[in-house]
Amino acid sequence: MWRKGWVVSMVVGMALAGILWSSPWAGQAGADVAAIASPEQTPAAVTYSAEVWLDMNERVVTGVLAARFVPQDDKAFFHLYPNAFAKQADLGSANWEHVLGKQREPGGITITAVKVDGRATGVHYEGQTNTLLRVPLPEKKPSAGTVVELGFRLQVPYNNGRLSYHDHALWLGNWLPILAVKDSGGWRLDPYTAIGDPFYSEVANYHLRVHLPEGYQLATTGLESAAVVTQTRPQRQSIYELDAWNVRDFAMVVMDGTYQSVAGKVGETIVRTWSQQGDDPEAVKSLHETAMKALDYYGKQFGPYPYKEYDVVKTGGFFGGMEYPSLVFIEEEFFNTQHNMGVAVVAHETAHQWFYGIVGNDEVREAWLDESLTDYATMAFLQEKDPQRAQAYIRLRQGQSRAAEAYARRGISAAMSVAAFPDWKSYDELVYGRSGVMWWTLREAWGAERVNRILRQYVSEHQYKLASGGQIKELVSSAAGADATPFFDYWLNVRLDLAAAAKEWLEKGKHE
Repeated sequence: MWRKGWVVSMVVGMALAGILWSSPWAGQAGADVAAIASPEQTPAAVTYSAEVWLDMNERVVTGVLAARFVPQDDKAFFHLYPNAFAKQADLGSANWEHVLGKQREPGGITITAVKVDGRATGVHYEGQTNTLLRVPLPEKKPSAGTVVELGFRLQVPYNNGRLSYHDHALWLGNWLPILAVKDSGGWRLDPYTAIGDPFYSEVANYHLRVHLPEGYQLATTGLESAAVVTQTRPQRQSIYELDAWNVRDFAMVVMDGTYQSVAGKVGETIVRTWSQQGDDPEAVKSLHETAMKALDYYGKQFGPYPYKEYDVVKTGGFFGGMEYPSLVFIEEEFFNTQHNMGVAVVAHETAHQWFYGIVGNDEVREAWLDESLTDYATMAFLQEKDPQRAQAYIRLRQGQSRAAEAYARRGISAAMSVAAFPDWKSYDELVYGRSGVMWWTLREAWGAERVNRILRQYVSEHQYKLASGGQIKELVSSAAGADATPFFDYWLNVRLDLAAAAKEWLEKGKHE
C-alpha cells in the first residue's frame, strides 16, 4: 500500500507533486531477466471456487465459497477480514480514523453455513469481532484432501478504506474468507490492524462465478478478457466466470456505466486503466502510461510479469493506493487533477505486483520487506525514466530516513510488527522511508545492475512462495562476500551505533 498522509506534512510534498507529473518517457531497461514460470504451469496447493451474487442497491454480496486443500491440522482457520468493521468493533482511535475517515458505516460478513466434505458442521467464530472462523476437520491420511464449503453474506461497510463503495462503484479488497497460514511457529491468526497491510497469505487458484446486475462491469484479479459471460433473462443479469491462478488474494471492483477503460499491452499482459466520465483526460493518460511503462521496466529488471491482465482502477477512499494481484486500487483524487502524486502511487503499486504478489512475505511481522523493495523499485523506475523529477521523490524518502535518531531513542524501528507502531507517521517514515533508502544506499555504492541482479535472483528463487527477511539478507551477504547483519541492523533495527560497521561492510562488499 502507498500512504499519502506523510506527504501533506512535508514541505517538499507540493514540489514533488508538480515534479512527478509525467511526460512521455523513453528508453528501455535493457537488463537480462530471470525466467519466471507462467502461473498455469505451477498449480497452487489450495483452490477456491465461489459463486457470488451482488445487490448493488443494498451493497450486499451473498455467496458460497468452497476451499479445497490438504489439511495441516485437525482444524483450519479462515480470516473473515470484513468483520473488522462490524458495529461492535472499536475503531475510534486516531490511527483508525486516519485510514477510515470520520464518516463511516459498519459492515461485516456472516457465515450462514459450513460443510466439511459435504457434511454440515457448526459455525465457530473466534476473534474479538468474529474475524476468524475455526473449522474442525475429520482425521484423514496426511495426503488426503478436504473441501470446506462456506455460505456467506457480506454487508459492505462504508469508509475510506480497502472495502467500501460510493455511488458508482463498489471495491472489494480482502472480502472473501481466506485460509490462515500455518508456518513453523503455528497458526498465524493476526488481527486486522489500523496500521500497515496486516495480511499474510499463500498463493491459491481461484474460480469465481459472479452474478452481476445489468449495467455494471468488473475489474478483478481474474482474467476478464478470457471470462465466459452469460446474459440471463428475465433476471437482467450477467454471469462472469473468472479464473486466477497462483495469486495471494482475489480482489474485485464493480463499476457502473460512468466508468470506462483505456487499454494497452505490455508483452502478453493487457493493461487497463479505469476512470470515470469527467476525469481529467491528461491525468488519466499519465496514470495509464505510468502503469504500462512501470510494468515493462520492472519486468526487465526483476523478472517477467507472469499474469495476463493488470487493472489500475479509480476508487474512493483516502488510502493513496492499495495492491492486489493483477489489480490495484488508486484514490480518486489522482484522476481529477494533474497536480498530484499519482505517478508515484501507480509506480509503487505496480512494483507490489513483484514484491508481495509474485514473492510473498509476512506483511504483519516483516512489513519492511515488501514495502522497502517496492519503494526501491519505485525510486529506480523514476530515476530511469526522468532523473530530475525522481530526485524529489528520493529526497523525500531520505528526509524521512533521517528521522531515525529520534525513533531509536523511543525504541521504534522499521523491523517491528505492524501492531507495534504507535502511529502512521512512524510507520511511513521507517517502513517506507528508512527501509527504502537502505536499498537505495546499496544501489549508490554497488550500482543498479548489481542490486537488481540480486533482486532478480530473489524473485526467481521465491516466485509464488513466501520469503523472509533472513533469506534476502543471505542473498545480499553472499553477493558481498561478508555477513550483511551490521548493514541491515543499522538500517532496519535503527542501530545507530553500527553506522561505522555498516559503512565498512558496504565498502568491503563494493569490491567483491
